Amino acid sequence: MTTTSANRRDLIPKPELGIIISMFPELHETFILRELVALERRGMRFHIYSLQHPRDPITLDDAIRLSTERTSYSSLFTLATLGALARTLLKHPVPLMKSVASLVWSGKDRPMDVVKNLAILPVSLYIAEQGHKRGIVHWHGHWANIPTTACWFLGRIFGDSWSAAIHGEDIFSSNKFLSHKLDEATFSVVCSDLFCQHLKHNINLSMPQNIHLNYHGLDPKVTERTAPNTQARPEASPEAGLNVVSIGRLVPTKGLDVVINACAILRARDIAINLQIIGSGPLHEELSQLATSLGIEEHVTFLGALAFEQVLETLEIADIFALAPRMIPGHPPDGIPNVIAEAMALGVPVVTTRVSAIPELVSDGETGTLVEVDDVEAFANALAAFHTDPQLGSTFSHAARSRVGQLFNQDANIDDLLALFQRYTKQDFLIPTHPD
Repeated sequence: MTTTSANRRDLIPKPELGIIISMFPELHETFILRELVALERRGMRFHIYSLQHPRDPITLDDAIRLSTERTSYSSLFTLATLGALARTLLKHPVPLMKSVASLVWSGKDRPMDVVKNLAILPVSLYIAEQGHKRGIVHWHGHWANIPTTACWFLGRIFGDSWSAAIHGEDIFSSNKFLSHKLDEATFSVVCSDLFCQHLKHNINLSMPQNIHLNYHGLDPKVTERTAPNTQARPEASPEAGLNVVSIGRLVPTKGLDVVINACAILRARDIAINLQIIGSGPLHEELSQLATSLGIEEHVTFLGALAFEQVLETLEIADIFALAPRMIPGHPPDGIPNVIAEAMALGVPVVTTRVSAIPELVSDGETGTLVEVDDVEAFANALAAFHTDPQLGSTFSHAARSRVGQLFNQDANIDDLLALFQRYTKQDFLIPTHPD
């Protein structure tokens, strides 16, 4: 029996992209899920390596599918990961020890981070073994911390190429190891211009031209629901009460306490307002007690984590979307919360804070309303404006949809990302549409 050239080509492993994430899926990282689904739709060959098992129930269909079909999980310290460490020590002792020494030296200003980074060395090496068997030729780490360290290890020890997707994790505090890592990345993408310019100009990179802006994209389920830009948004009905929706993980950086306090101010002014909060997190009990202490517990509903379809159904009938992000040292900063973009795409008026990269999307008085961080009175006044002027929402709606369409165009942003992979890796990760 003879083997044709076509058959021989079929036996050659196709190049594949390895994606390293701290935890997949994660409720507050749906933007990563959307990107992965979009890459899958384009025919990208990739496999996900999650450094932790999910901590929350998986409710999204795409997340369930990707977690079962395209994701490998491993604990940090197992016989398999320690075995990978031992084998690497035998086969590649010099680059292994040099990488450890480099990490310790360059990260000496943040000793606790050094410990965390060293802790993932065994699982990183195990991922490398599994990935190389699959035909992975390039690694892509999401977030600036642990996943990019795993990629850095693989680059240093095995000579693998890798890239980073930076979403704002701890990039504004002094972090020499971050600069060290990104200088060795093949390229990096950043989800906001604020973050992009900071990395290019403020952390002393030797190759700042390898940092690229790549906004997230809207989920197709959002764009399917988006009405034509010419359609006016229905006016709010003050008699029925303002229906305010807020979405986010219940953590300090989301500023949900500000939203609740602002609603209490409006109730004290005899303005009918009801708040629905979608999301879960460690502050659930504290925020619930806050609503009770303010006497508005009957007007604040905690809906918990919902399936994405339910989130959109709740959001698109809201009069206002409200979120009050703040930056807190030691906590991951928001760039542009995707829920703001989703609300704007659905024509829901947005009230939020002038912080981080949010002003790149929300222009005060044009595409939404911006107030200063932690200014509860100003936030309350911004909400009250929709009671005073029921036409205000429709005034913002068209401009907001147009702005989101420019920045968060999923197809255009995925085109840019695929072009970067092609340009820097010289690999074709796409499944041919019409294979020979």
